[in-house]
Order: sequence, then C-alpha cells, then structure tokens
Amino acid sequence: MALSADILELCRATFAPELLDLALRTLETYDAEQTDRVHRLAIQMSEGKLHRLAWWLNAAEENLETFLWYGEDPEETVRPETRAFAVDFMNGFADKNMLKPPPSSS
Repeated sequence: MALSADILELCRATFAPELLDLALRTLETYDAEQTDRVHRLAIQMSEGKLHRLAWWLNAAEENLETFLWYGEDPEETVRPETRAFAVDFMNGFADKNMLKPPPSSS
C-alpha cells in the first residue's frame, strides 16, 4: 500500500535523511485498521527513532485501542501530561529493549 502524501511529509520532517528510507519501509509493514492514523501517531511518538517506530507499529498491531490511547485522546479523558509521561515511559522501555549489536571480536 502506498503511503499518503501527509505521512510522507511527516516522516521527512521527523526522521534524519539517512533513516528516511528505512522509516518508510517500516511504515509499510503496518497495513491494518486506520493505517494513516496509526502511521501519523507512530511517527510522532517515535520522536525520529527508527526502533521506536517499529515498537509503536507493533503495539498498534497487538492492541489498536491501547495504542490509540497513547497517541491521542479526542475525548480528553486523560490529562496531556499523563499521556506524555506514558509515551516517554514506553519510549524508554523501547530504548532499553532495543537489540544491541553483538560485541566485536577484534
């Protein structure tokens, strides 16, 4: 599925040029419910980090409702500060569990 122009622009504005192609390929792995909405939120919550983008897209696949809670709250049932804290916490968790390259044998 082709990515929308809005998603392409947001991705260009969020990710470093050297990560852009990988970010776009990562976005293409999610092709389920509310694709543009999920892509937009995942890009925003990833804060330009590729491993976080994959983390958030995986979260959307596993439980869309919970993912959307982290990304937005149109009814404003949760304070913005609480949501920001939750996103920061989950980004920290993604950072902590990021795959590390094997140690070099040199």
